[in-house]
Amino acid sequence: MNYGVREYHWVLTLQYDNGRQLATREGLLPAPPGLTRQQAYLAISQHVCALLGIPDQACVVTHFSLAPNQL
Repeated sequence: MNYGVREYHWVLTLQYDNGRQLATREGLLPAPPGLTRQQAYLAISQHVCALLGIPDQACVVTHFSLAPNQL
């Protein structure tokens, strides 16, 4: 068991292809102690861009949500 690791649910919507494409993805992020919201955002946005096969610089984030997964 990973003590201190907290699981977060994220939702990210990207616009790409010069505004012609829109994609929303969601997932879980196991966040170790000390991880900042900015670090999580950058890791998630880079991950989603890689999944879609597009360069990071070609994406515009239109929605980002990050919240603890445990209710």
